[in-house]
Amino acid sequence: MAMEVGLFLSEGGGIISSVVDLSWIASNYKDLSTIKILRDFNSPDAIDTILREVKERGLSGVVLGGESPLFYRKTRNGDYLLRKLKAAGINPNLIGIANLKEQVALPHRSTPVEATKKAKVFVDVALQKVYLSKPVREIEVAPKKSVAIFGSTTSGLMTGANLLKRGYRVIFIDQEDLSEDEIPSDLRPTLGYLKDNPLATFHTSDLLEFYGYAGNFRIDLTDGTQIRTGSVVVAVEDNIESTAKLYPHLRIERDENGLFKALQSETSTVETSVEGIFLLPVRGEDPLKKKLLYADSATSRIDELLNNEEIHHELFVSEVDEEVCGGCGTCIKTCIFKASELDPVKRLSSTNIHRCVGCGNCVSACPTGARDQVSASTAFLISAIKHLATYTPPDGVKVLYILCDGCGYPSLDEAGRMGLKYSLGILPLRVRCGGRVDTQLILEAFAEGFQGVVVCKCANEHCINIVGSLDLDRRANLFRAVLKSRGIEPEKLRIFGLSKCDGHACINNAVEFMEYLKRETGVLR
Repeated sequence: MAMEVGLFLSEGGGIISSVVDLSWIASNYKDLSTIKILRDFNSPDAIDTILREVKERGLSGVVLGGESPLFYRKTRNGDYLLRKLKAAGINPNLIGIANLKEQVALPHRSTPVEATKKAKVFVDVALQKVYLSKPVREIEVAPKKSVAIFGSTTSGLMTGANLLKRGYRVIFIDQEDLSEDEIPSDLRPTLGYLKDNPLATFHTSDLLEFYGYAGNFRIDLTDGTQIRTGSVVVAVEDNIESTAKLYPHLRIERDENGLFKALQSETSTVETSVEGIFLLPVRGEDPLKKKLLYADSATSRIDELLNNEEIHHELFVSEVDEEVCGGCGTCIKTCIFKASELDPVKRLSSTNIHRCVGCGNCVSACPTGARDQVSASTAFLISAIKHLATYTPPDGVKVLYILCDGCGYPSLDEAGRMGLKYSLGILPLRVRCGGRVDTQLILEAFAEGFQGVVVCKCANEHCINIVGSLDLDRRANLFRAVLKSRGIEPEKLRIFGLSKCDGHACINNAVEFMEYLKRETGVLR
């Protein structure tokens, strides 16, 4: 049975439509079930139109051509449309997103004809995402009414007091005993309330292990304590030592100084990239009033999350094809999260869904190709490369720019928002982590006619998947050796590491590489 797919294109409030000819793009997809051009996906009228089309046309897949896919995840209520689509019966993994704003319209404003051609290729890739993906499964978690707070700082103590008043059990975890002498006088009554409350406990210990989902996290401490908690608050403020110890377990993004950072500093000030983990992003010199505001905000967001009867989690994990798996255990050695396991009966690899973060490092490491990602299958990534290769820029030089979700893709988005112009020949491929990049993807790019390949990933100490970027670097020499054996100059593969979302660095590296390739191909003499 043919899949019913709808294509919805956003004018982006005029930002996209002033550069990209959306009507021409729409004319290329007359075989789809429905095609609509809307003013802005965030408007109630647009959302109503999309949902009505889903219902009336019986759609099972949707492509949204508009803002960056990261917009839906990193903006307060940015995922509202996605939530409505899910409620209407569209599986989250059958939604393709074509980034027509940040990575087409904004950087290519002066070349609308070419920008339109490039945008059409992006839509093709998003359609392939829908056609080549399978529905993602989900689990339901009954949230535990408890919160673990790392750090007995002013903001952490105030958050704990707020949560106790709402009936939550609160577990404070710190590396050192709480010193009452360091507590401001205005906070002493709060400390007395916490110490006397039977729902509050204090642990002086380090974190040994952490995994799970929002609503049901498991925490193992070095003192032997095991904790099950619904949510986590990080309140270590500007303590770089504590941050370094927690980082490998909690997987919160860090800034260029090595300190934890919020999901979005303007609108999502206490949320992090991990659902259910909240950050109090205050510094020691901040006034008490500011710390209290963050504590109140975190309390509100936690209460909103844990007050649900169930929390639904999509299982964007790594899966195993048992017919191909040889039971070699390579994925087990590769996975730092202990998510790859050997089934004791079948003697084949399996995935612990409570530990897997879906980074894809095991997919790259698997020697038989038995491992794959639910979020972006190998078949889709190969197809995406083929479709991106169909676009030929005016100068003929094109580069596959493989970008990780952590630093790479956000940096290219930022470059567009900053108004930076760059070559039409930079064609982005988004991956969850640099650790997912393997020889197959690189060879496919050169086979399809790309003159160069760039992997733009997190610096090793900033990768939220801990060893994803490091393992990519370890494989780099293998990549180059394979290229040399195929008669491809190894310098045509570049790997750039970024320590933050940095549009300037992302584009500067690209410009230098494009000039090198143009000299090599004779375009630039």
